[in-house]
Amino acid sequence: ATEEVTCQVAEGDKADVNVAVKAAREAFKLGSVWRTMDASKRGQMLNKMADLMERDYDYLAALETLDNGKPVSCSKGDLDHSISIWRYFSGWADKIHGDTLPIDGSFMSLTRKEPVGVCGQITPWNYPV
Repeated sequence: ATEEVTCQVAEGDKADVNVAVKAAREAFKLGSVWRTMDASKRGQMLNKMADLMERDYDYLAALETLDNGKPVSCSKGDLDHSISIWRYFSGWADKIHGDTLPIDGSFMSLTRKEPVGVCGQITPWNYPV
């Protein structure tokens, strides 16, 4: 522990959260670029994030170690897991659909899975990457 400053980091505050929520709401609006984009294209974009994480793998692992002090080997494991999660959800982008459910009488019951709004989250500082 040399007490050497390794970087300066801006602190997020209420204004930062408001900017993020506003951007998410814009993306969520009917007719927005994101909502009208083909589902397969959204999956490609999510997969691109995993590609970029793989491209910068060593840098991100070192940065994660500097951020929280865990060994580089642990940071690489965390990074591997994060990349796999991006790939997993990129695969679901064009596979989410509703169902036709059997019900009594001369009726048809349909389900449709779709987003319902913006969600804000506070995640742990040390996982995932």
